[in-house]
Amino acid sequence: MNLLYAAIFLKFVGVPGSVALFTQMSQAVHGLVSQPVFRLGSGAFETVVAILLLIPKTAKLGARLTVVWMTAVLLSHIFVLGYGWFFVDALMVMALAVIYLLLTRRDSRWGEPESEGTMAALETHKN
Repeated sequence: MNLLYAAIFLKFVGVPGSVALFTQMSQAVHGLVSQPVFRLGSGAFETVVAILLLIPKTAKLGARLTVVWMTAVLLSHIFVLGYGWFFVDALMVMALAVIYLLLTRRDSRWGEPESEGTMAALETHKN
């Protein structure tokens, strides 16, 4: 799991590149949120999301939270941090979450037969 790697290794351990990135984010908000709070808070959130993704009953919630989180991450890279491997990593994680949500949605229109209720409603609407 890429989220767990990012959370545990990069954020909780305090790899210098991660510390520098979150120092830059802290400076972008004028120090309202300190670097350790940004770094450890995001690591804790990503750990919870990764666990949600591993549990079948909560996987969709985890994927939705991943999309929201990666949107924020991508925007922070676009407007504050710049592009690099962390940006590409966030883009890939978001793409995988979106693909998972598309493949597991209930009312999928790809290859599934329509229910009889839907067909009857369409026939009534035509007449």
